[in-house]
Amino acid sequence: MSSDADGVTKSDTETDSSPEAKLAAQVADLEARLRSVSAAYRQQSDEIKATTERIERNARLREEVRRGEIVAAIFEPVENLHRAIQPLGPVAPEAAHGLAMVHQQFMTALRGLGLEEVGTEGERFDPNVHEAIHSQPVLHAGQDNTILSVFSVGYRNGKQLIRAARVVIGVYSEERGEG
Repeated sequence: MSSDADGVTKSDTETDSSPEAKLAAQVADLEARLRSVSAAYRQQSDEIKATTERIERNARLREEVRRGEIVAAIFEPVENLHRAIQPLGPVAPEAAHGLAMVHQQFMTALRGLGLEEVGTEGERFDPNVHEAIHSQPVLHAGQDNTILSVFSVGYRNGKQLIRAARVVIGVYSEERGEG
């Protein structure tokens, strides 16, 4: 029991039920609820953002696959056009030149869809995108497993390999390199 200035005693329960104490308790309760709602809002916002990013990533992946399918479907006829041009050169140079222009337009359009060449001289051999048709001894260790020449260029669209590059690679042997 406590006494005030007038000497009147009040119990502890009466002190806790004062209007100030009630308001302070309400404020604390409202602050806790606000923090809880804010945390739930942030979590919901983060989930929406993650879902949006996942949907966009999946859409980009589907678009890349679709472009790859289109490029793969058109690629072989374009390559056949290229093969047909070569023997025409000596026989009908004007026709060969015209068809070469059409072939170049096709290749430009395919590159616009994401087609890229793989397999250039000096590049490291990668069995995932290169096909070694021959190996050749080299004198320097730095040329080991390196593309020395390209028999036919390879192509890929994004991560999809359309055709492996057919290449000649260097093989270093210490016995040869030192001699």
